[in-house]
Amino acid sequence: MIGVIADDVTGATDVAAALSREGLRTLLALNAETPVTGDADAVVIGLKTRSIPADDAIEASLVALRTLRNAGATRFYFKYCSTFDSTDEGNIGPVTEALAQALGVSTVVTTPAAPVHGRTVNDGNLYVFDVPLHETHMAHHPITPMRDSNLSRLLTPQVQGAVTTLPLSAVREGAALAHAMIASAESAGVAHVIADAVDAADLAVIAEAVDTAVLTAGSAGLIGAIAARQVPSGRTVSAPPAGRTAIIAGSCSRRTLEQIAAFQESGGSSHRVVAEAGQTASELADAALTWWDEQPADSSALIYSSSSAEERDDELPEAGELYEQVAGIVAHGLAQRGVQRMVVAGGETSGAVIRELGTTVAVVGDEAAVGAPWVHDVARGVHLVLKSGNFGDVDLFTSVAGDVGHD
Repeated sequence: MIGVIADDVTGATDVAAALSREGLRTLLALNAETPVTGDADAVVIGLKTRSIPADDAIEASLVALRTLRNAGATRFYFKYCSTFDSTDEGNIGPVTEALAQALGVSTVVTTPAAPVHGRTVNDGNLYVFDVPLHETHMAHHPITPMRDSNLSRLLTPQVQGAVTTLPLSAVREGAALAHAMIASAESAGVAHVIADAVDAADLAVIAEAVDTAVLTAGSAGLIGAIAARQVPSGRTVSAPPAGRTAIIAGSCSRRTLEQIAAFQESGGSSHRVVAEAGQTASELADAALTWWDEQPADSSALIYSSSSAEERDDELPEAGELYEQVAGIVAHGLAQRGVQRMVVAGGETSGAVIRELGTTVAVVGDEAAVGAPWVHDVARGVHLVLKSGNFGDVDLFTSVAGDVGHD
């Protein structure tokens, strides 16, 4: 069994989709401590460790590792964001090294390359749709501003072990040479090998080169290639019922803002959550739910706090956390109203939603968009898409809702 530890909820759904796409029966766990049982080829645990203090991220990741081992996993993957979201303190490096130490692994091959999402690595540099990372919107990220594209320079301050690269020229020579270079790095005491990859064929070579590795790390790209080498035991795909869809958006990414605009332009009803000084999450959520109750009973609708940088109120520095709380309360209220379909945009927003719903384990089903599958919380009868802010086509909200145009 493959066990995956993801550093946020939407990253977990992304990697779960990659595993399920290759025919593996995949369970998504959203709590590190809850024992995972059930017939599965892979189990993914989604944490909220990307931006918390490194020591706390390590502790949570080691708890998740124990849970996966108890579930029967024998091969492990640490999934982080394909834009390498981190600071000089971590948490990608510290968590990788803690997991490696716990598993007795001396060298970890890692790559954020995910060509299906436009993320590629060449000469050790990370590109987003052929644009160097530091020239993208990630340079202005409020928590983890990415102002360098060189992965060695980004990773080295975070780790104790040495860092090297596996160049594209070696990958293109095939798995035998790639494996030999990884083995050579291990013999030299190198702890982290960052692999170049610009297309799916490159990832397939790397997956073959690490075929016996106990621990690897990266985005959903490499684990998808690793999964493709497994023999699937078959899976039953969970599909959401037709009906009313609630869209809850908290991400301020460019793509989510485009999806909101497209939904509104196509006639979709929407309610924007805008906090004023002194307002509580309960007050804002109650207003949003009251608005929802006023909509036609068969109408999908959008509740969002997403905004562009220009629209954000600097006088409310805690607004992000407040809006996350609102999203969770709203989702809980919608579930109580019998809503079975919810699309949630944003990693922090998704984390707040599943915490408020109490979702612990979900069955991974078909993808609403690449990297954003429907997951079924069987215990609560709710089907969720927990979407990274940057994922999905512009018309995703419109297509998933399916019945916009009601006022």
